[in-house]
Amino acid sequence: MEAASLWTPLPRYQAKQVRVGRRRFYQVEGPSEEAVEGLHYTGVTSILSATKPPEARRSLQRWRQRVGAETANQITASASASGIRIHKYIEAFLGGEVIPEMLDANGFWQSIRPVLSEVEAPLLLEGAVWHEAGFIGFPDALVVYNGQLCLCDWKTARKPKRREWIADYFLQVAAYVQAVNYVYQDYGIEVQRALVAIALDDQPAQLFPLDSAELTHHWQSFQRRLQTYRQRYSSRIDD
Repeated sequence: MEAASLWTPLPRYQAKQVRVGRRRFYQVEGPSEEAVEGLHYTGVTSILSATKPPEARRSLQRWRQRVGAETANQITASASASGIRIHKYIEAFLGGEVIPEMLDANGFWQSIRPVLSEVEAPLLLEGAVWHEAGFIGFPDALVVYNGQLCLCDWKTARKPKRREWIADYFLQVAAYVQAVNYVYQDYGIEVQRALVAIALDDQPAQLFPLDSAELTHHWQSFQRRLQTYRQRYSSRIDD
């Protein structure tokens, strides 16, 4: 397949939430609302949240105790709202829509905007991708970036992050890459690069690029977390 053909936007799938007992799953739907596989999938973020290492859970609990439950909830809610807004505007920008001028005063937008300018072509924005291992995800963007296919995940943060603090971000994008390669294999898609970009309110975005070897390493780690999840909850249910 010629490289130029990879610049063609890919078909975008959706997924609807379904409940089985007390648990939430996703069922994949095609662009024409046709069920693709008739299977229920667990979300990548749900898997990672349920299998978070004990130290990470303790660290979060210590933070909540230090700042107080009410303040912690306010900070979390504010961060979530900021992230949702920025994701909305990033998707619109990459989709060629006009962006409101008021965003010029938004620190997160100013932080991430130069990164978006390097995107040469969006192939998929916020589409559902799934994997035969039984999980589903919703990657922010699959784009041509610096001349290569790259799966991008946009984050926001109040303060810069250290690489060792965001290990689950890397597992998340590694799982997404495997799912994209699985769903779009008939289109000749083989993603070997990923980028976690963290927008900050008062400085340029942090960029954490991942090459093929790093993605393979993180994919292996995700598979171990997936196995743990299955042992606890049985992550995939056939209809």
